[in-house]
Amino acid sequence: MAVIRLCSKRLALIVLALSASACGANEGALPKSSPSVATTVSPPQPAPTPTGMAAKEALVAAYKGLYSAGQHAERIPDGQRKSIISPYVTEPLLSRMLRGIVALRASGRFTWGMPVFHPFGVKVKGQKATLHDCQDNRNTGQMDEKTSKRVLHGSENTHLVATLHLVDGAWKVSTLEHVREPCSVGA
Repeated sequence: MAVIRLCSKRLALIVLALSASACGANEGALPKSSPSVATTVSPPQPAPTPTGMAAKEALVAAYKGLYSAGQHAERIPDGQRKSIISPYVTEPLLSRMLRGIVALRASGRFTWGMPVFHPFGVKVKGQKATLHDCQDNRNTGQMDEKTSKRVLHGSENTHLVATLHLVDGAWKVSTLEHVREPCSVGA
């Protein structure tokens, strides 16, 4: 299994519901009357260390929460972004995401859509865990802020591997890697 460590900008794109390596240009524009998506994100609440099925559910919830928080963070001022994503992310991913959002916004783009998650292979070992996801990103991508054109679309069967750590009673994603080989749902 070939795994790629992602650069800041590309990582942020994947974290923000894209598979940058599988995206293609699309010139379809959204109607000018389309409202932008506003997302309210509630940070996970610290709790006693869950075990078994409860731990897996908490891991998946933290992983999925990262995506909503990332989209919310890209739509607010720079100085407020860290507080939005830090309930879901720890270093080194936190810094990479923040740099990636700055780069995305500097290019006049923001993300649209939310991936369809297919988590599998969740393994917990003490205060560290891994989670695989076979995401369907076909209804996600990047949009040009000025023209409202959807300029990039994701693809299906995007294989991601997240490493999470238990920090102050809450699971947080510390790394997110894209596996070169596509996955299949139910694998």
